[in-house]
Amino acid sequence: MNVLKFAIDDGSTNVKVCWLDNGQIKRLTSPNSFRKDWKSAALRQTNSVYNYLIGNTKYTYDATSDKALSTTHIAYQYDDQNLLAVHHALLQTGIAPQPVEIVVTLPITEYYNPDDCQKNEANIQRKKDNLMRAITLNKSELFQIVDVSVMPESLPAVLSTLVNSNVNPLTKSLVIDLGGTTLDMGVIAGEFDEVSDIYGNKEIGVSMVTDAAKKVLAAADSDASFLVANELVRRRTDTDFIEQVVNDETQIPRILQKLEEKIDELGTQVAYEAKKFCKNPHRVYLVGGGSSLIVDAISNAYPSLGDKVVQVDNAQTALAQEICIYHAAGAE
Repeated sequence: MNVLKFAIDDGSTNVKVCWLDNGQIKRLTSPNSFRKDWKSAALRQTNSVYNYLIGNTKYTYDATSDKALSTTHIAYQYDDQNLLAVHHALLQTGIAPQPVEIVVTLPITEYYNPDDCQKNEANIQRKKDNLMRAITLNKSELFQIVDVSVMPESLPAVLSTLVNSNVNPLTKSLVIDLGGTTLDMGVIAGEFDEVSDIYGNKEIGVSMVTDAAKKVLAAADSDASFLVANELVRRRTDTDFIEQVVNDETQIPRILQKLEEKIDELGTQVAYEAKKFCKNPHRVYLVGGGSSLIVDAISNAYPSLGDKVVQVDNAQTALAQEICIYHAAGAE
């Protein structure tokens, strides 16, 4: 019997899942927001409560609690929260729990050794072992993960884009992937003929902005989860949403100003790292959930490229989608 396979870009802020259904690619994004202990049963039968147990530790999915656990650290890739996030995302697919194979990701800095750019087999195995651990869901079933494969973040996200771009073998394409916790970059020659260089920074991510959002919300008597803070960053031009999550509305101008300052700071840092890593690429592709925040900064950093600085379509789910296509084609 064929085992269903999921491609999962299990980022620290959101888990992106893609799979094939009758030849069609399905995709979803599942936010991370877990805290310790369990929730009580929901009053409305249409609402699901997700109470998990890993070892002797109880966790629950809680979108709004200011006690939600932070995932903005590299250890997330190998800890309980990663295991929770992957299983929780699988449950959001609407598919009945069953044995499945999954392909997950690791940041470039974790997937490759910095000294020789070869695979870090210890980290890859550590990631696999983490996701094969036992976990239970109170009063319900979970998917059974029977096999785990691991791929590097960022670079596969532009596979289809480059293959269809008619670039020559000497074209250098810089790929910039800004996620919640890490900044990953790589230089690709031609139509993915080879990866000529890689770079990662564990200290730069969208968490710079979401952490600031969380602090200014707290100062406005509006303590919030990382999920809500991240949503505030994403919907910072949506007045109705802002007024719903901010109690002290006199603080809204200050909140928005702080967010824009942090977004500018983030863009400046990413642009500096990009220019230091690859001074004169022929093309630049932006992927990842934070890509929309840095488009202008990167365009300004490479002014001669013009429209060759591109935010790829479906930038947040592009990596999971490309991994799904890659494995569906039978690639090894």
